[in-house]
Amino acid sequence: MAGQEAVNRYARAFVSVISGRDDALDIYREFHGIAKELTENKAVVHYFMNPSVMVRDKVKTLDASLADAGADGIVRRLLVALVRNNRFGILKYLSDPVRRMLYDELGMVEVKLTVPVALSADMKTRFQKAFEKKTGKKVILSIETDPGVIGGAVARIGSLLIDGSIKTNLVKIREKLTGEIQWR
Repeated sequence: MAGQEAVNRYARAFVSVISGRDDALDIYREFHGIAKELTENKAVVHYFMNPSVMVRDKVKTLDASLADAGADGIVRRLLVALVRNNRFGILKYLSDPVRRMLYDELGMVEVKLTVPVALSADMKTRFQKAFEKKTGKKVILSIETDPGVIGGAVARIGSLLIDGSIKTNLVKIREKLTGEIQWR
């Protein structure tokens, strides 16, 4: 798929430029915020996707807006390059690959933890340390509460799902006892 190849190419290039900087995560967060703001505004998307607007006018408008907002130069250069190369349409798909590649480059991993109730600061720290020991990487822990998770927790590390909830364990026991498979 040509679109995905372009997304990956721009993501790799951006990550290669920012990964060596001490403020790489801050630059990513800035990029993510600006990209989200630009792509969620229908008028902005229409302007930058409109073939009747000259590319130089789009570049001038974008660069001036980003400069006024105090955007980092690297972020500005990436966004201007997207507009200059008629690739504004891939901007909404760029943030996730950039985040994944940057985390990988920095030896980090994102863990999405779903628990039934809010965790204390001590429990958050314990979970983070346990995941760091298990993965061997620095963990970025995002926690979501879901009362539907009965006891225990559910963790997602990339494509790996670790379901330690009581609810799932009860379903597995039921399946073993009755021989009936419960589709979730």
